[in-house]
Order: sequence, then structure tokens, then C-alpha cells
Amino acid sequence: MWQYSRVDHLRPQAVCFFCNRPLRSLKGIVITDGTLEANAGPNCAKRMLGPPEERLLDVSRLALLVVSDSDFDTDSPTLDAAAASTPQLVSVSQAALPNRGPLPPLDRLIQYLRLRYECMGEFSHHRSSLLNDAYDAFTLHGELSEEQRKRVAGTIRNAAELNLIFSEANVKRCIGLNHWLHEAVAHTHSDRRGFLEAMLRKLHSQWFLTAGQIAAVNKWGKQLRKRVHTFPHLDTEAFVGVRLPSFMQSKSKGT
Repeated sequence: MWQYSRVDHLRPQAVCFFCNRPLRSLKGIVITDGTLEANAGPNCAKRMLGPPEERLLDVSRLALLVVSDSDFDTDSPTLDAAAASTPQLVSVSQAALPNRGPLPPLDRLIQYLRLRYECMGEFSHHRSSLLNDAYDAFTLHGELSEEQRKRVAGTIRNAAELNLIFSEANVKRCIGLNHWLHEAVAHTHSDRRGFLEAMLRKLHSQWFLTAGQIAAVNKWGKQLRKRVHTFPHLDTEAFVGVRLPSFMQSKSKGT
């Protein structure tokens, strides 16, 4: 099983070990099976790696979660069409959840807290009164009380079962997409960043982009890839099916 190692600068004429495609930017993701190392670009690396499991917070690897398996540019909707495309977001409650699974283990609780508090500072609602005590206890003492563990674990399990935007999986997708949007902004002239900055604001306020909005980012990326060859095609289905919690429902309707 190949595991993520690091992002590295590669020698001139470097090619991806797995698909033999040139890495023209001379940068790639280095992965290892414990003995051998090989480089891979974003799309290839996604296919070769399993889900992120390491305890270190690794935004570069989380970014692979929103990379499309396709290496090809496709026709994308216009910005107007993208803005009009919205998924079926419904108000949800915690009632009647059958066959509830076990609470997640401590290392996942700590990772979830760190992802929300250390990697999502730009996002609305990344902090909550329920999670504040637990994160403060972790940063001060390196551990959580039994009550804090249960509260955080319950939050994670409920969000996963209801497929809320606050679920563990969606938190990771948000951080991954945030990484690529900031990468695009950094390589775009300041007077042409309006669309990308609008997509960042949307992501930060709602914790998802619609399929149409991501398709519009891919259309923008077609030009960007002429200068930044490592910028990937993003998965338009990344956030399909995610749900807003009740307290955000009215805000969403007003935007």
C-alpha cells in the first residue's frame, strides 16, 4: 500500500512513476510503500492512495479528496449557470436514526477538532460552543475528559449519519477545495480574481460548492493549467448530497 510522504521538487524531465506522464512543473507528490519512493501528480496520486489515515494534519493529502479521476477538460457551464445550480439541501434533525454505529475512537476525535480549529479559520461556524471546551482541554492538557469525548464523538457520528456539512468527510473535502482555490488565487493576477474569491466566500459560508460552481472552477482551471501544470481537475460531485443543519437553512435561502 503506497502512503503519502511529502510534496517535493523533482529533477528536470521528471515523469510520474505510475502513468509515465511528464511532470512539467517539476513538482509532485512523493509517495512510498515503506521502502521505495515514487512521485505522482495530483490525479494519479488520488488513484494510488487510500483515504487519509495519518494523525498529522496534512492539507496536501486532503486536497486529493476533491481531485477528479479525469485528466480531461470538459465543457463547463457559465458562471451564471453555476450560480443557479443548487443541490437539494434539506433541513434535518437528529430524530429516528436506526442501527447507530459505535462512537469514533479518540484519535479521530482529536483529528476532527484540529481540522476544524486549525485548518478552517476562514470558515463560518468552524467553532462551536459544544466543541470549544474539548479543543481547549486538548491544547492545554493533551487529553479530553470522558464527558468531552462523548460530546465530540456524538457530534461526529450524528453529522456522518445525517450527511451534514459538518461531517468528518465534508470537513476534509472543504479543506481540500479551500487549498486548490487559494492555489488558483495565488497564481491569478489581482484584477482577475473576482470569480475565484467569490467561490472562496461561498465555500467559507456554506461549506460546499454546487456541481455547477465546481465545473465553473474547472473551466477557469483550463487556462490556469497552461501556467500551473499541477492544478488538477476538481470533482464536480464532491459535495452532492450534503445537507445543511436547520440553523443555516434560512441563511442559505437568503443568499
